Amino acid sequence: MQIASVVDQPREGDFHYRQRIPVKGWVYAGYRHDKIKRISVHAPNGEIGSTTQLYPRADVALANQLSSEVRTGFRLLAVYDPAGPPPAVVGIEVRVEFTDGTSTPLAGIHIQILPNDHTGAPYGHLCNPQQTGMLHREHMYCSGLPAEQASPDCVELIADYLPARISLLDVGCGIGAYCEPLRSRGFSWIGCETSLDCVHELALRSRPHRIIRQPALPWSQYRLPAADREFDAAIAIEVLEHIREPDPFLAEMARVTRRHALFSVPNLEMLPFLASRLVTPWHMLEGDHRNFFTRFNLLPLLQRHFRTVEILDYGCHPLASTDGLPLSYHLFALCEV
Repeated sequence: MQIASVVDQPREGDFHYRQRIPVKGWVYAGYRHDKIKRISVHAPNGEIGSTTQLYPRADVALANQLSSEVRTGFRLLAVYDPAGPPPAVVGIEVRVEFTDGTSTPLAGIHIQILPNDHTGAPYGHLCNPQQTGMLHREHMYCSGLPAEQASPDCVELIADYLPARISLLDVGCGIGAYCEPLRSRGFSWIGCETSLDCVHELALRSRPHRIIRQPALPWSQYRLPAADREFDAAIAIEVLEHIREPDPFLAEMARVTRRHALFSVPNLEMLPFLASRLVTPWHMLEGDHRNFFTRFNLLPLLQRHFRTVEILDYGCHPLASTDGLPLSYHLFALCEV
């Protein structure tokens, strides 16, 4: 009897990521069916996936007048991992192999490999086939590199609510992503940082800065490198969530500014709106996030240190709520001393 088979997936010309090529179909080998050893998938660089497990498919049994217990279906995930950059189009072959060492091709298919395989994205190591070691908590809940670019939405908010040409202290400035955007709008910008790596980079980029000295315990001794009321305004963009003791930090923010203090933090309110989609914004995986904020717990915290506090949100998340309404990635607090 001739072997009967269908490869349902992938189809000719389908697009796939190199590290995830789903293969699905069925095979019936007649009198040799119980001699099937495995189904394998091959590319020009060699085998890229296989399965030894078949399962019953009712549709195949009905069409071929087989017992419903005959296992004909197969599914697997192939990984195409060539030594160099993958070609745009690759030919793969699906084979059935038997216990006597023989094999028969079931299908030859050309698929298209998407050039962006996301291995260079945040947490991209998780989809790199070469990363085969055990992953622990520190590999998941880690800290990314400092932001290279300012959020345009955040820059607009700062410019909207602060008077032009005032002095501005950027607390926890990283490598100074907000320096040029705010200077170009007329602000006199100075950054301050605890990270010596960031301080070194600030110096290399000729961005004015001061070093924040980490306090010895108790945290009530925390001091920013500025005199009382030295600056017209102070900002802390995506910083407050990292601070071990928020109250001494906020007291210092209030001390060094003559009037305004602006804060941006991740918006935890997004989580219930995305829960049914099993989505968590990747920023929430930062390993050194000590505090998590909604409008409802950020407001009383800031009110302990500032005369007036108002909280907005900004930064539209790519996914809307299940009701189709937009969700904001960040909270933005406007404070006055």
